[in-house]
Amino acid sequence: MPIPFRYFLIIGVLFLCLSCDKEKSLEPGVNDNFAIYIASDSILDVDTRDEDGALVDQLTLLQAAFLSTSDITNYSWDRHRITYPDSVWERLKTWGHLINRLFVVSVGNERIYWGMFKDVADSGGCQNPVIMLLCRHSDGRNTTPQSLSIHRAYPGYDGDPDDPDLRMDPRIYNALEKAGVLIP
Repeated sequence: MPIPFRYFLIIGVLFLCLSCDKEKSLEPGVNDNFAIYIASDSILDVDTRDEDGALVDQLTLLQAAFLSTSDITNYSWDRHRITYPDSVWERLKTWGHLINRLFVVSVGNERIYWGMFKDVADSGGCQNPVIMLLCRHSDGRNTTPQSLSIHRAYPGYDGDPDDPDLRMDPRIYNALEKAGVLIP
């Protein structure tokens, strides 16, 4: 007795549904790797007020990490400064224009917090963590940055002083310590 065509159709649709991965895995197989991902969402398309903290899970992330523990020479916990070698800077430059793009800091497959890339000359603020781009000397010359700093907010945090500093998450500390890149 031949199998009706509709059964093949149903099985095909089920197979397609199961093979679709709606949420991208951040770093498959890595349970405790610190990484920064760039969101593909436009800042114009999201509500960055984020009073309920849900935005971090709603952002769509680009497949590859912008920066991960394997790229980092050291991470200063007190200053939240990430230092990396010249070879990493050459790769980071290929990401193109990042000013006002959103990013997500993760540990393994857990999204910890979101933030925004800002230029030092930008007057717009953000009450979430900010990575400042472009190092400038006092005379206006630009330099090749050997590090990135993650600031609590920009230009300064004006929220409730009792609010936790998102950068101080113990999962981040533990991942950086385990990777051997954490410094005081």
